[in-house]
Amino acid sequence: MKASIPLILSCLIIIQTYAYSLSDTQLDRYLKRYPKADTNQDGRLSQQEARAHRNQNERPQRNNDPSTGDNLASVSEILGIDIPESTSPILEVPLKSSDGVDLSFVYRKPEGNGPFKTILFFHGGGGQSNRQALKKNLLNGAIQTRFLDEGYLTIAATRRPYWKTKDNSPSGFYDAADDAALIVETAKALSHVDPSKVVLYGGSGGGILAIVTASKTELACVIAGEPATVIPLELMTGLEASPADYRPIMEAPHEKFTGLRKAEIHGWMKTIQCPILVLQGEPVGLYKTNFEILIPEMQSLGKDITSISYPGVTHGFYWGTVKTGATLKTVEQIMKDVTSFIDTH
Repeated sequence: MKASIPLILSCLIIIQTYAYSLSDTQLDRYLKRYPKADTNQDGRLSQQEARAHRNQNERPQRNNDPSTGDNLASVSEILGIDIPESTSPILEVPLKSSDGVDLSFVYRKPEGNGPFKTILFFHGGGGQSNRQALKKNLLNGAIQTRFLDEGYLTIAATRRPYWKTKDNSPSGFYDAADDAALIVETAKALSHVDPSKVVLYGGSGGGILAIVTASKTELACVIAGEPATVIPLELMTGLEASPADYRPIMEAPHEKFTGLRKAEIHGWMKTIQCPILVLQGEPVGLYKTNFEILIPEMQSLGKDITSISYPGVTHGFYWGTVKTGATLKTVEQIMKDVTSFIDTH
């Protein structure tokens, strides 16, 4: 039986409306931030008005920065789970690298004494975050708070910058991986942490950092949101670089994956023992470096690396950042996929 064209169009409208449904609380927050979205000026925001405003004004901006949606300035607008600090306060662990880089990290634990399964988050970009941003992620992050609600001890951490800094403070990608390994080992020693159940969750620059860190310390598994494999393809040592500088390499990554660089990357790939899950949005940007180099090369070395694709979202969606096209439904699906992967391993 053939469906009529009007019926098909009606179904598509219903599906589209469902995919971008916001709760009453989210609509209130959206209206406070974008009062002009209330086109009929009745003081309340409808689903249709919110969707229309987002389609006109909130689409991801295409520019030369491939980290858009996943950098230190990216903020999730999808509500996290409200877990009061009185129930789960933010605790701080002071830590420094051997050359003086401040690696202090913050964490929240579920109620009880544990030991708990633990997830450690590495932010995106190639810079170093401040303590306040780390705390904000633990308190409000759409993904971070959901893991806490699921019974995970949640940690937010940073590291030295990947590229040369203006003040000549310590930098470098592989040195940052050493920082990350030190953070993991310090976290494992916390009395509330089960050291055999530590998971890393990183996005973009933090995603490839999480994967390389797995070559330096034992982990239960790694979750990497569109990892920036382009960084170890071209370290740009001693340069003040930015994500935009990597765009030409992202277009032709195999030109860099030769000789000593290939041997160097295979070196750390070979030592990884834990399973890795790559979260991928639309097949653009870092797609080539991950699906033409990272995943096939690791699989050729016998490593357990798989991927899940999420249509209609762009870089940074794995944090629930709205401007990437992510919705509450996206966040819930990520949580379902990731917790299932973790439980399996």
